[in-house]
Amino acid sequence: MADMNIPPQAYQLMALHLQEIIKTEGASDGLGDQAELLYKIADIIGEKAVKEYEQKSLQSYVSLSTLPALVKPIVFSNVNLKYSQKAKAFYSEGTLGVSNIGKSDINGAFEGFMEIRKNEDGSPVFHVFFKASSDAWYYFGYEDNRLLIQSSNPEFNSIISKKTNASKAKVGELVFVPGSDEETLVFINRFRQTYYGIEAPYELNGTASAEKKKEKKKDEKDDGF
Repeated sequence: MADMNIPPQAYQLMALHLQEIIKTEGASDGLGDQAELLYKIADIIGEKAVKEYEQKSLQSYVSLSTLPALVKPIVFSNVNLKYSQKAKAFYSEGTLGVSNIGKSDINGAFEGFMEIRKNEDGSPVFHVFFKASSDAWYYFGYEDNRLLIQSSNPEFNSIISKKTNASKAKVGELVFVPGSDEETLVFINRFRQTYYGIEAPYELNGTASAEKKKEKKKDEKDDGF
């Protein structure tokens, strides 16, 4: 659960944007394996509440946003995290499952990258990028109590730019600031090279299939074929 203190209207816009994309273009289920999901949320809401949720979900789909403890700004419901000993960081493999944004149900598995690690001074670092379609992506980069935010959604970016608390934040308070496509790509390209060994530049507005074709061609070239 990513509980980042940014304007509620920004989250609402993001939720509506993702819901519209899923409605028009579709998306794979974002909750993952049901048994694994129940174990995960039991740690948060307890076994009794989980059993009640399970009984209801056996009859029909029930959003995790119906559980008060899971009504958070962004809830990632299915992320395959691996640990890199070399980078001393957790990184994601495969799609990122997004369950809900606040009370808005999403339930989509999106192309994306997540990194969780610590700086040398022990402070936490969190980066996540996810893309529902070629023109619907969002990036959040948290480091040194500073949250960098960028997306393909002009309205969303406008809210972040207008509401940024950079000039009035108190010492120790989370500062959120607008980012850029370039800063988003810096993270993605570093992530892919560090954890996947992919050197080919990422295309923000490209499709996943196009990316895979490009990587396949590069691999064939590298192998001498």
